[in-house]
Amino acid sequence: MTRLIISSNPFITKAAKTQKGKLSVFLLRKKSDLAIVGNVYKGVVNNISHSLNAAFINIGIDKNAFLCIDKQCIKDMHQTTRNLKENDILLVQVFKPMVSTKGPKITTHITIPGNFLVLLRDNSFIGTSKQITDIEKSEQLKKFLKQFSEHNIGFIARTASQFATFEELKKEIEYLKSINENITKLSKTDKAPCLIYEEPQLPIKVIREYCDTLTDEIVIDDEIMYKNAKNYLSAMGSDCNQKLKLYKGSEPIFKHFGIEKDIKNLESNTIILKNGGYIIIEKTEALFAIDVNSGRYSLENEVDNAIFEINKEAAYEIFNQIALRDIGGLIVIDFIDMEKEQHKQKLENILKQLAEKDRRKTYISNISEFGLVEISRRKSDNDIFDEMFDKCEGCLNNGFVKSIALVCSEIYENIKHSQDKHFKLSATASVVEYMKEKVGNMNNKLEYNIITGCNAEEYFLEVME
Repeated sequence: MTRLIISSNPFITKAAKTQKGKLSVFLLRKKSDLAIVGNVYKGVVNNISHSLNAAFINIGIDKNAFLCIDKQCIKDMHQTTRNLKENDILLVQVFKPMVSTKGPKITTHITIPGNFLVLLRDNSFIGTSKQITDIEKSEQLKKFLKQFSEHNIGFIARTASQFATFEELKKEIEYLKSINENITKLSKTDKAPCLIYEEPQLPIKVIREYCDTLTDEIVIDDEIMYKNAKNYLSAMGSDCNQKLKLYKGSEPIFKHFGIEKDIKNLESNTIILKNGGYIIIEKTEALFAIDVNSGRYSLENEVDNAIFEINKEAAYEIFNQIALRDIGGLIVIDFIDMEKEQHKQKLENILKQLAEKDRRKTYISNISEFGLVEISRRKSDNDIFDEMFDKCEGCLNNGFVKSIALVCSEIYENIKHSQDKHFKLSATASVVEYMKEKVGNMNNKLEYNIITGCNAEEYFLEVME
């Protein structure tokens, strides 16, 4: 059985995809986060840097957005961006999130994704996903979509479209066109800088991206979120609407479906391999570094083969972890050095095969003489590391600790699913203040005590008599 499981509380939203009871996708977003990827803004050109071949656009958030305007970018952009001046008005869409001190990256190419299709604004192109390998089906989809294209509207058929009926596709076209018309209307009337169109939040995005004909059910534990999802899917005319279920169990939803431990494991940066080796995943300002180690694996006999086996298993697990943790950007893997060229070639082939199966655009370098492999994977939004961890203010070496939102979420779930019990929470001031702000005393079930310290993880939840 394939299942989408979505959970929400006042602090975070979590979503998981399970296949035959095994966790295959996990996403987490803090409620306090500004999720802007996919949003459309009416922006004002604040500054143009010819040395960087970039324009910095005020879209109404804390940091100016970055718009590439060099020759390589211009071939994929509108003619109007070639001669930009300060204070010019542009309609733009965010395609890469803010990272640390850097503002988001934007494009003038605006797309509106649905379950089966992507509407292309100001573009009459008709195409299909490369994942649709049935040439006849691809041509049928193109012929169908051409009926609805206009001089300034095109479509790309997503992978899931090959399993949809033409009636379902027609309903989605009407829905996407209505959004596009609203964008046009607001772009003419609203004053820049401003938000014109907001991309649906995590629950809807998960359903849109991962619900297909192989999905058996979508289970949501929050009633408001359940109703919003139902309304959205009804408007889209999606069959996924029939798969929605509201969870009302007496224990946390992920525990009920047996994946709580798997999710907990994502909090660790060390992953033990079945053969006794292990990998360590570290995030830096610029990239993810993944180190492969032999661990308890015996290297006494046939050392070359043993090292290759460790690296091979590590390769599969690394791609599994990349998907689970939603890692994007630049990833550098330090494999154990291999002497034989045939082993290096086999490992490169495995990595390239795994990259081809990835849902995101992923590029693999060859293995360097130092055993390093570079992976470039399209980044969609904040990854698990961004959501689960904060930099510890008390650590001189920039150590990471659980985020306040994640700690508060754990506390809330423990209290929520305990019947008729009264609790006393002893925690740092930051945790206590955030809990009070979001949930108060939880109908007199919770009292607070502030303890000294900087680590949000160091809390005590006592059951009071």
